[in-house]
Amino acid sequence: MTNSQLDPGLRERAVGFLDKFGTDGTLFENADGKACVELIIELLAAIDEFDLLHTGVLEHSTELENELEQKNQAVEQIAQNMRRYLSKSLYQRIAGGSHSAQAGATTRRNLSIFFSDIVGFTELTDTVEPETLSQVLNTYLGAMTEICERHGGTVDKFIGDAIMIFFGDEEHSDPAKSARACISMALEMQSATGALQSTWAKFGTQLGLRVRMGVNSGYCTIGNFGSGERVAYTVVGGNVNVASRLEHQAEPGGICISGSTFALVRDLVDVRPMGSLNVKGVAHPVETFAVVGAKIPSESNPWLQLNDHGFTLRSMSVQNKMLSEIQRQTMRAALVAALEKLEDIAA
Repeated sequence: MTNSQLDPGLRERAVGFLDKFGTDGTLFENADGKACVELIIELLAAIDEFDLLHTGVLEHSTELENELEQKNQAVEQIAQNMRRYLSKSLYQRIAGGSHSAQAGATTRRNLSIFFSDIVGFTELTDTVEPETLSQVLNTYLGAMTEICERHGGTVDKFIGDAIMIFFGDEEHSDPAKSARACISMALEMQSATGALQSTWAKFGTQLGLRVRMGVNSGYCTIGNFGSGERVAYTVVGGNVNVASRLEHQAEPGGICISGSTFALVRDLVDVRPMGSLNVKGVAHPVETFAVVGAKIPSESNPWLQLNDHGFTLRSMSVQNKMLSEIQRQTMRAALVAALEKLEDIAA
């Protein structure tokens, strides 16, 4: 910086700075003194420039922080929306970066596949008001999804009133554990459907809806199917078709399972043989069984909640000829366990 560029204000600040050290003015009469003053002036000018730069950086940083906060809020909103469209387990894998979204990324896994639908729902759409129908369907699907997630299943899709769920898609999953979780889920769903009758009555209608369910276990191809623009994480294969057929074979309010599933859950349920079923695309007949009862311990009965001080018995809504055999047995087991607990308390 030359003398002509020196700011008079900076010169006065430099002189004032030196006065603090007791200079007598002779310092400014020689070349070294003038050079010292000019150096101090340059340092003060640099400090001022740095101060302006620092102020600018702070202002820009605040703007960036505000912009980042807005983007974070937008990302969080997108994530919330994703959670509503994806199953809990699939969302966690996508968010954690362990799941590829590339089309064609598939693998073979030994899964348990579940299908269900409401008996007579199509006819119901012609006799019930759309608003009531929407409330009924949403409460039903909401309750079923909650039960599914509690048992560790993945909701593949809703097709109207129909639901497709699978278990065992994670690496190193135990097929027996997956089948047991799937059957436990199906049993709880059947019991919950009976409990929903009282909820549906609040909408001004006595529907008496019953649900058919089918479960099959075996190897399937699972992964991303679709195009480069859009993919669906789903399951395909002959064993999926078998599960769908089993659901159609089930009695209203019942669960129909294959021989491969029964072999994995025989200690959980009592069954009645239903013969063999020929399924298109499957080379051999499929052995089928109707679940007629659940070997459910009292502590996991959906109608009964035990605790150290007593028990809570859930309100039961019973309609003549509307309860399935599974629902009757589950309710009976809850009542028997409640009576036994009551006798223990009285004793």
